[in-house]
Amino acid sequence: MEENLNEINETIVEETTPAEGIQEQPADTQPDTAEIPDIDTSFEPDEGEVIVPVDWSEWNEHEFTEGEIFTGEYPPQAAIWCNGSGAYYLKEIDPDEEGNVRYQITKNPEPTEEEIAQRNAMLNLTAADVERGIYKAKGMDFDDIIALVEQYNEAAPLDAEGNSATIDIKALKIELKANNFYYGNPYVKQVGQLLGLTDEQMLEFFKTGDYTKLM
Repeated sequence: MEENLNEINETIVEETTPAEGIQEQPADTQPDTAEIPDIDTSFEPDEGEVIVPVDWSEWNEHEFTEGEIFTGEYPPQAAIWCNGSGAYYLKEIDPDEEGNVRYQITKNPEPTEEEIAQRNAMLNLTAADVERGIYKAKGMDFDDIIALVEQYNEAAPLDAEGNSATIDIKALKIELKANNFYYGNPYVKQVGQLLGLTDEQMLEFFKTGDYTKLM
């Protein structure tokens, strides 16, 4: 019996004895932890020139005029005044004798006839606005206009080359279904002529949307 107990004790001692070369840590010892360094979030700007904003308040009550010149830079109030007027802009002109840049309040150039024509061609109204205007001025809607064009085509005169100057009914019907009508659309001019309207009347109508321009 004693021999059996001695064998059991020896077995327990062998299993609990650490292997050779391995150091056993004490039970109360904790593993080392890495220290996290503090991060310096402070910021010190480099020393240098401090730019102070220009005080333009003295220009708040200034009355700007055409031809006025500003040397070096111009007050923002001048740009606001030019943009608000819609008639002037700030133009950079030749520098002064000392080489300083200069700006002058300059009147916008008058548009050319071609530019005016292009601008007018882009004037547009909705189809509803056009039909409503024609109805109020002439008592006719788009169906009446189609009938008027059909009558015109039946008695359409011949052009210089002997061809009948008719209006394409199918194409006109497509145009009348468009969401927007542009003054530059050739069908607009043709319909206006059939209604006895001048180009000036049609142009004023497209500029203002006022149906009384068609009367």
